[in-house]
Amino acid sequence: MDDKRVILKKFFDEIQSEKLINGTVLIAKDGEILYKGAFGEADLDSKRELKINSIFNLASVSKPITALGIMLLAQANKLSLDDPIEKWLSDIPYKGITVRQLLNHTSGLPDYLELFECHWNKSKIAVNQDLFELLIKYKPERLFKPNERMEYSNTGYVMLALIIEKVSGLSFAEYMKRNIFIPIGMQDTKVFCQRLTEQAMDNYAYGYVFDVYKGKHVLPDEFPETDFVVYLDGIVGDGAIHSTVEDLYLLDRALRDGTLIDETLLKEAYSPSSPRLESPFKYGLGWILENEKRKGRAVWHSGGWPGYATHFKRYIDNDIVIIFLRNKEQDFEFEQSIIKSIENILFDEPYETPKAPELQKAKILHPEILNRYVGEYQLEEHTELITRVTMKDQRLFIELPGSMKLEMYASSENEFFLRSLSVTINFANDGVNYYLTINDGSYSQTAKLI
Repeated sequence: MDDKRVILKKFFDEIQSEKLINGTVLIAKDGEILYKGAFGEADLDSKRELKINSIFNLASVSKPITALGIMLLAQANKLSLDDPIEKWLSDIPYKGITVRQLLNHTSGLPDYLELFECHWNKSKIAVNQDLFELLIKYKPERLFKPNERMEYSNTGYVMLALIIEKVSGLSFAEYMKRNIFIPIGMQDTKVFCQRLTEQAMDNYAYGYVFDVYKGKHVLPDEFPETDFVVYLDGIVGDGAIHSTVEDLYLLDRALRDGTLIDETLLKEAYSPSSPRLESPFKYGLGWILENEKRKGRAVWHSGGWPGYATHFKRYIDNDIVIIFLRNKEQDFEFEQSIIKSIENILFDEPYETPKAPELQKAKILHPEILNRYVGEYQLEEHTELITRVTMKDQRLFIELPGSMKLEMYASSENEFFLRSLSVTINFANDGVNYYLTINDGSYSQTAKLI
């Protein structure tokens, strides 16, 4: 494996010399760490540098850890994965959903972001119970019947955290600490709500987003598109676990050694829970699943929260682990190409050092121009699907089918981009109709204003 160490060091030396990433990384094979390193700054104002033990918000990499919390309760016969959730959340207005369906994203629960956007006092920081009460009060429609299809659900994992509290009698943070973090030795890992508790944390890596108007990185609290991080800071289970690359590696070892979860439950976690359902990816109990002939089975999760991108991938047939934590917003495709290059090195395939594109600045357009584009657009290739363009507070948003609402930024009067994503939206008028074309660099689709 020495050759892998040499190649990885060369790869990251080049990345460090070009200052291409701001984050930490750990790569291991067969129980040996091949490379670990820290690049960039944990605090842009003080210029405090990142260290290998810098603590990051894991975002959705929290989900497999929340799932482990549930599986430990199942292992102790304190709940069953096939319990209806109303057994533990008696007032929930969505009956017939099981704990397992929360874990594998087949519950059909509506997403909570819009619920808070429409019905929440933004001067208050919400916690999980607040979401539960909003679901009871407003009863937004299910997306689909349980197990009818699979759709990624943050709401489901918040409900799992509430179930953990109900069954264990402990707060989610305390339960995870006692039952996972301390037993494994994850000393730098905790459920952490910085704005809610107003606590400081040593070695904390602050997350920064790119302000497309100022042309610099700022805290997400200071940027309109991402200021929801303040009022959603107390929501846990789908995110909010904070950790380091070294602690995540300890978690990987504990799962591989069988010291935490028994083999039967792990097999369930690593198997597609609803193999007959059509879905964009296979999902087990908290893990995204892959199975390639040459690379074998892999279980992984990624996460994104304003300022943070996280990646935790475990090749369980080859005992390879890749952990990547970032705290300064960059282009999504660029980050994916770095992870791809790491994988190629590990599996003796050709790789290259990617080049980071410059983050784009935005122009300010008059509201009258923005208002031209507001409306519902019917996709030409899939006429049953509708894309919505809305305007609020002189800001333009697009909502693609099956996706959350995203703000669009102007690069010209009729061309817009999505921040940190390699996606452009062009508007055109043929004299009769307005059209929009969405292009992600490899695929484009056109929709007509209806």
